[in-house]
Amino acid sequence: MVDSVGRNGQAVHVVVTCTNRKRVPVPEYLHVRSLKAKGVVGRSDEWIKRLSGAKAPVAASNMYAGEHWLIARDLPEVVGQEATLWVCSAGYGLIPVDAPIAPYAATFAFGHEDSVASDTGGTRQWWELLSQWVGPSDRQPRSFTGLASLYPDAAIVAVLSDPYLRACADDLREAASRLSNSDNLSIIGPAGRCAEIDDLVVPVRADLRSVVGGSLLSLNARAARHVLKESRLRGDAVQRPLLAKLMSDTLADAPEIPRKPAGIRMADEEVRTFIRKRLEHGPISVTPLLRELRSSGLSCEQARFRDLFLEEQRASAGDWQ
Repeated sequence: MVDSVGRNGQAVHVVVTCTNRKRVPVPEYLHVRSLKAKGVVGRSDEWIKRLSGAKAPVAASNMYAGEHWLIARDLPEVVGQEATLWVCSAGYGLIPVDAPIAPYAATFAFGHEDSVASDTGGTRQWWELLSQWVGPSDRQPRSFTGLASLYPDAAIVAVLSDPYLRACADDLREAASRLSNSDNLSIIGPAGRCAEIDDLVVPVRADLRSVVGGSLLSLNARAARHVLKESRLRGDAVQRPLLAKLMSDTLADAPEIPRKPAGIRMADEEVRTFIRKRLEHGPISVTPLLRELRSSGLSCEQARFRDLFLEEQRASAGDWQ
């Protein structure tokens, strides 16, 4: 791959989270839920064999769909004409946006049928194992560390959601140490989710929606577009301190989003009953189910709901790990 050169001769690599939505139907055998092996190592080995044997007729740029991807795919143009776009994928690992891939269903989010693991340690191990696979494109970096090692003077801007940020934390920390200046690595996403790399994060808050628009699904990508555009107007190199200041200034000017009245707090057994009844109608992931509960005027803390959901899901379907 030709090195991407942005302003002042700086190479800039933008990495974005993949999306659940695909433009091509996903065959059953390329759903993580269909894996037969047990444990992260066995499951990842089986998964890699399936992907390696799958037909890959579509470039990643044309595979993903949805609001987040519409914004994310254009971020290199915001940075500069020669900036390079990469995808952080729970199915394929780190891939260039032109990599040929097959449609697949895999996620680092917990409580989903196609979750690659049930805890953070498992998702980090899965990411590490994917990075050891050659992947769909020959001789390309397969991790953030590999990208930083190949381009030590480059800027890496990782636009990551919470589950992907946590899954890639060890890799991101190591990547920062491989760059000639650790300030050249910026993670644009939620703060306070992963203590090990929180100092590398340019924080995104929900308040930004009043400035950048869109839904929460595309907030990280829209926030990245906003600060990268401001950075380009200034003509400065893409570095974390500058992006953090631009984000902070934007947040300071953003009107505060009114808080909704607190819902009625539910006891554990009430939450379990709600979850069991919903699971009777078919599979569902934890986030939309919690949203459904809260929209009805009821309340449960996110971490408590997730734990109860996973327990009930395992009780109804068996523990696959």
